[in-house]
Amino acid sequence: MNPALREDRSALRVNLTAPTTAVRLGPFSFDGLKALVGMDLAEALAPLMIGSRYQRSGTAGPVDVYPLAIPDGEGLSIPVKLMGEIGFYNHHGALVLIVPPAAVDVLRAQLAAELAAGDALGPRFTSGASGGTVAEFAVRLRPGMRKAVPLGRFGEIGVEAA
Repeated sequence: MNPALREDRSALRVNLTAPTTAVRLGPFSFDGLKALVGMDLAEALAPLMIGSRYQRSGTAGPVDVYPLAIPDGEGLSIPVKLMGEIGFYNHHGALVLIVPPAAVDVLRAQLAAELAAGDALGPRFTSGASGGTVAEFAVRLRPGMRKAVPLGRFGEIGVEAA
């Protein structure tokens, strides 16, 4: 957690939501999301977190909520096994979402109203941090705005303007 980011008024404030995939059976635990991305999401997000992770009910089950402040030029990109990479960064106040090319149609549908109104741009295909092709969508966030990409039976991953 990075309390200093609370004071950064230029940082984008968002809540990242991800499905709760951890299963605990006594002393044993398994986290499907951690197995998919190869790291603990909370640890990866810690430098951008301005509060503790918490859980709440989502449309497809419980979700973990990560309160973030993303300074201009900062972000995170995580390689996802068999899919490419997923991530985000702040580009002069616009939230840029990084997704695998296979997710372009789903994200374009989620952003249809914003794309039509000129509040979002994309997709722009480019090379990601891991060298593969990724698609980027830039979005101007509005207070209360929420966008989510369904992950089938695993729930959804989403971003909410905070």
